[in-house]
Amino acid sequence: MTWKPSSCGWALLLALCCTVWATHDASAQGQSSSAPPLQGPPAPEQVQPWGLPPPPPGIGPVSLFADIHDQPQGKFLEGGAFDNDGNFWFVAIGSGWVSYLTPEAKLVPGFNCDIPGVSPACEPQGTRWHDGKLYVTTRHRGILVYDPKTKDVSTVVSTFRNQLFKGPNDLDFDAEGNLYFTDPWGTGAGPDPADQAGAVYQYSKEGVLRRIISTGSFPNGIAVSPDNGTLAVADYAANRMLYYSFLQGPNPACTQCANDPSHTTFFFATTGSYNPGNGGPDGIHYDVHGNLWAACGIGGVIEYDPRGFIIGYVPLPNGDPSATNFAFGGENNQYIYMEGAVSGTIYKFKAPYPGLIGPGGTRLAAQH
Repeated sequence: MTWKPSSCGWALLLALCCTVWATHDASAQGQSSSAPPLQGPPAPEQVQPWGLPPPPPGIGPVSLFADIHDQPQGKFLEGGAFDNDGNFWFVAIGSGWVSYLTPEAKLVPGFNCDIPGVSPACEPQGTRWHDGKLYVTTRHRGILVYDPKTKDVSTVVSTFRNQLFKGPNDLDFDAEGNLYFTDPWGTGAGPDPADQAGAVYQYSKEGVLRRIISTGSFPNGIAVSPDNGTLAVADYAANRMLYYSFLQGPNPACTQCANDPSHTTFFFATTGSYNPGNGGPDGIHYDVHGNLWAACGIGGVIEYDPRGFIIGYVPLPNGDPSATNFAFGGENNQYIYMEGAVSGTIYKFKAPYPGLIGPGGTRLAAQH
């Protein structure tokens, strides 16, 4: 039997032939022309990391206040404190300078804490004004105090029980005038390489030095809350905040609790949420509403609410990977001046509320 295709059959056969020819032609063209180059990963500035908080609500635009990277006073910035004249005091770990910027951003060298011919270098870190004097933590000289009237620099304390500190980092005062400072292992001389636990000390207003915390991995920034009831400690290595509640008498959770007016014992301690990224919290400050702000090693400032929840994050605009410290100052004490340690820059932005520590180290009234 001979098959005779109908008109429909001829149409189907023609379509199959065209399809085969088109496929062969496309294959030949693909072999004769190179494939388009593979696209590389997007640029870092085009990537929004997962888990990175947005800017906190209520902040103003971030602007450059000063760039001193080419000055000796700009070699790895740290510290941060405003005096009564509105000058922003800070330190340079890499050169030993303690300096300030005027409200017009003019750089004025203050003093250098390095002792000529003496090693290791001083390496200043934290700063706080109190009773008209500037207190400075240093890695190798303990706690120093600078009197701007006499220009004298003297040592407050440099040892504990005849042993050197491990490397004092940052400091704060409570409402009674007691001084607290952190002493993490690994930055200073240290009494014993086998002892790698960080510590927190209190130097009381009566001049008594006590070690009140000895369990931190790397206690860094430190701040006393607006109600004077909590000592916040930034644990850089653990990448989270620690909160120590002072023992202040009976409370709903402990009706038999005693009151320790010396602020050397605690009712309990809690840990906050882990921060995003791998750069832990450094310098910290409260605002008058009880929100805690922290400079972080990821290159910006994080805000936490009074419960410890992260509210938002303000990055350094120039991409500096190391925001070490900052201070509240400016109009109404409501501007944050944050430091880019590596780039030698200081940026500022308006915060939602004034900072707790005002000019000259004055503790402002808490607001609710």
